[in-house]
Amino acid sequence: MKFLPLLLSMVFLLSGCIGERSDLELFVTTTKAQQVARIPPLKQTPKFEHFAYQVESLRSPFVPPSRELTEEVIDTSKDCLQPDLKRRKSRLETYALDNLRMRGTLSEGSDIWALVESSDGNVYRVGVGEYLGLYHGRIAKVTPQFIEIIEIIPDGSGCWAERSSNLELSGK
Repeated sequence: MKFLPLLLSMVFLLSGCIGERSDLELFVTTTKAQQVARIPPLKQTPKFEHFAYQVESLRSPFVPPSRELTEEVIDTSKDCLQPDLKRRKSRLETYALDNLRMRGTLSEGSDIWALVESSDGNVYRVGVGEYLGLYHGRIAKVTPQFIEIIEIIPDGSGCWAERSSNLELSGK
């Protein structure tokens, strides 16, 4: 008996769903007739080019390349500016300078350090003499507005040249 009013109200509400639908069906039919689907033609599939793998002349694709193939090959026999390849690289030397942002500075007495954010969101504290960037960039000067970096870039003849770059304070 308690559920009788609830049952009656549900029957009453559901009865509103049953009714004349001819105007709705007419609208759907005319809309489908007016609209034509425009599907662009599929792109031509690229032609498959077979590659014959010759085991004798190529390295195995399942073995990592040897160290000589992946390291920088630098001719140190010339008497000119060369980077120190025996120096252990820092974490910030895996990022291009375009992927680094100066976010601020820290200081204690006369010492000043810069806060540098990498493209993956990590923030590092760096000071004068530390390295960053892909071209053996050494920090020459840290100010509250910028970091002065001396990079060593190859000149194409086996020697290297120094280039000065700045990493300016970025608020974004």
